[in-house]
Amino acid sequence: MSNNLITQDQLYRRTPKRIGLFDSGVGGLSVLRHLVSVTQSEALEFVYLGDTARCPYGNRAQGEIALFVEEIVSWLTSFQLDSIIMACNTSAAIAKDAAVKAAAQVAGVTVFDLIEPTADWLIANPPEALGVMATINTARSKAFSRAVTARGYEGKVIEIGCPKLVPLIESGRLGEAGCEAELEAALIEYLQALAGVDGLVLGCTHFPFVADRIEKLVSGKLKELYPSGLKLIDPSHALAFQMLGSDAPPAVSTVANNYQSPAFKIYTTGSASDFARSAACCLGQELGLVAQLDVAELVAAPRALAKKAARSSTAPLAHQSVSIDVTTSPSFA
Repeated sequence: MSNNLITQDQLYRRTPKRIGLFDSGVGGLSVLRHLVSVTQSEALEFVYLGDTARCPYGNRAQGEIALFVEEIVSWLTSFQLDSIIMACNTSAAIAKDAAVKAAAQVAGVTVFDLIEPTADWLIANPPEALGVMATINTARSKAFSRAVTARGYEGKVIEIGCPKLVPLIESGRLGEAGCEAELEAALIEYLQALAGVDGLVLGCTHFPFVADRIEKLVSGKLKELYPSGLKLIDPSHALAFQMLGSDAPPAVSTVANNYQSPAFKIYTTGSASDFARSAACCLGQELGLVAQLDVAELVAAPRALAKKAARSSTAPLAHQSVSIDVTTSPSFA
């Protein structure tokens, strides 16, 4: 990646020690998987929330999604995080302001999304024509096309909503014949609509879990539509560069990620057993303990955070913590 596109000040040069991630379901685990793979030597801790009780977000009202984001970020701040990743592009496309506003009530928490770093990567590595597979809401928002055109991209951009994919990926049936047949039919439909692009952003964090199916179709049944091939772009790779300042590929390891270690705290608002089953299908290995979180606790989180922030602002100066903005401080460059 070209150094003149992301300055040293913009990079999060200090490796976060505790990272929070959230998504409407298991999709954000694709982001967690990549971050773990490129930071295996780091002593990091991760807190993940999959809001499966309210999944999918792709066809919900914008105001509803913004409220969910405020609740989730407010709840995540209780874990004393260094950073929060919006591992849900629907949320980032529609409600990043809500996330930033909620996180700002706690000192030292930086919010990341996947859209902006992906746009930076695309400008440094521009395809002739760009396709984006996303949820309906993300596609309608034109978040990716707006981000790349704002940076000077002049190529064609096609963004399509792919509502059939998330339910299939969340089903816990990946690998079963019936599910795979439905998945292939849906992917063929969407890839036919994108014919002519040479770069494809997997614009929903669920979609990297079926990247191998896309590659198989492009090199097989749909080869005539993509005679020059199709480069798949996983936004988690661009995010890892922005967060960690490293463009290195995932660390080579014959050992699977140990999601069962105490470094991982996994929560879901839906069925813990269903989430664990779906996650295992996607990751190819078992998670550790998955805790069930009542949606009511999320709903109460913004008010609880506001009260905590108010108490902190009225505390005597000697007892107030001093924070440093690590995204701009030269001390961390």
